[in-house]
Amino acid sequence: MSCWTLLGLPATADTRTIKRHYARLLKQTRPDEDPQGFQRLRDAYEEALAHKDWEQQNEPLETLETWAGNEPATLTLSPVQRVAMLLKELPVDQLDQRYQQAQEQACAYEFELALLRYCVEHPAQADAVLRWGFERLRWMSAWQRLDLPEYLVQELQQQLYQRVQEPLAAALEAKDEAAFLKAYAQRSAHAWLLHLQHRQWFNQWLAQTLANSPYWSVAVFQAVCAGQGWHTNSADNCPEQLWPRLLKRHQAPLYLAHQQQLASEQPSTPEHRAARLLLAPLSFSQRRAWARHLGNLDWQACHKLAASLAADYPQVAAGMPASNPYFWRDWEHAINSWPMLLGVVLACLTGAVSQYSGQDASPWEIVGVTLVWALCFCAAGEGLQRLWRPLSQRLFQWDERLSQHLPRHQTPYHDVQLIRDLLPAALLGALLGLVVHPVATITYLGVLLLVALARQRQIDPLNAWQRINPWPRRLLLGTGLVLLVAVIATLKWFDERYTAGRYQGLQPWTERLCARMPADTPECAAPATQEQWYPKEERP
Repeated sequence: MSCWTLLGLPATADTRTIKRHYARLLKQTRPDEDPQGFQRLRDAYEEALAHKDWEQQNEPLETLETWAGNEPATLTLSPVQRVAMLLKELPVDQLDQRYQQAQEQACAYEFELALLRYCVEHPAQADAVLRWGFERLRWMSAWQRLDLPEYLVQELQQQLYQRVQEPLAAALEAKDEAAFLKAYAQRSAHAWLLHLQHRQWFNQWLAQTLANSPYWSVAVFQAVCAGQGWHTNSADNCPEQLWPRLLKRHQAPLYLAHQQQLASEQPSTPEHRAARLLLAPLSFSQRRAWARHLGNLDWQACHKLAASLAADYPQVAAGMPASNPYFWRDWEHAINSWPMLLGVVLACLTGAVSQYSGQDASPWEIVGVTLVWALCFCAAGEGLQRLWRPLSQRLFQWDERLSQHLPRHQTPYHDVQLIRDLLPAALLGALLGLVVHPVATITYLGVLLLVALARQRQIDPLNAWQRINPWPRRLLLGTGLVLLVAVIATLKWFDERYTAGRYQGLQPWTERLCARMPADTPECAAPATQEQWYPKEERP
């Protein structure tokens, strides 16, 4: 970037204007707040002043146009003025002769400095001068003059780097393999690239660009490996931290083919199940249904595969739901057993009501029985799922064959499977019917059926991916807990309204009806009957 661009001034500004504008910019860029910005501003300021000093020193050249060139006159001129006469109209074909004259007139440094400044300020017209400077003055090499201004050397180096970078980067961005190979073959035209410093820079930049580019070409990678001498042995010239990434991208077609093969095979390993979730041709709802049956090892395999796709295969990742290989992130910690838990609780409640409602039991007693049964069957159901999941994964192939005979209107990747889903549901439902009540079986299976029907709706991948805020879910859970506490408190209040009867509660002994009657009363004769000990209480 030019010093005039950084300062925001035209190249025709005088020294006084430069100083005033610099003082104004210092108020905006303070060294304690932005040291790097201050340093750039200071370098641009010094470069602009140096440029104006050089122009002022060259002003007398207009009065020297009639100089005849005799030796005594040259001694009266400054080195800058003598160089200005030697470089008048910049005769490129006579640079060797003019440079020899500059050496004889003791102004070789000023001669080289003037050429360097011209190349930096006029890069479009300086190709011939640059070639001469590379060959004769050893520019951009370890043998160039060390007393040249650093800012001019850095600016020239940056321009040359951009001249090499632009066609290669443009070809990769346009996905033009032929243009990249053509631009890469022309690197030999830049003689300065043969020097060690610039060769190492080009090698590093080329490796970094290929590793980060969304476009990948096998032909481009092979050509660069041959040209740069990249290989896998100890003498590899490719940067050590980038070579594994480049090699991995080079092997991308084989890797993707292997993962797609895993996605189509029987999901017997976590890698198979992760590949099916990410790469199988499933809808978003079907992926969500498949994710409900994954375990910890499966999610670890999903993390590994998604990281590889995001880093090295952006085109494949762009074709996934929401264009993100981590679309399943919110599913990993979801509670997928909630339909079973809900069904068990409701089944125990209906079973307790059906069994004890006709035995003069209070609501609080029914709630207590429900809670005890629900805790037992929820623990049994969770254990059954944990034991059944690995077994169903081993029998997945048989499960798919048997499940094809189920009445369905979708693909074989439907949510409901015979061995994986229906069989454990039937076992737990039968156990509820035997222990609790037959109504509990009907309730449990009915809840599972309603949940399965609700899950058939199509899910929008973008909305599902964006709906990862946990606060609505936590608010809903908290509301549910508050309602549960309110219901239990209400039932407790209703239960306390009933007072203990005459023959209920804890008593020292059971009151006998004949205790206050004479012993010879015929109704109280021994032995005592059931009616004597437990008479029916008259209720209002």
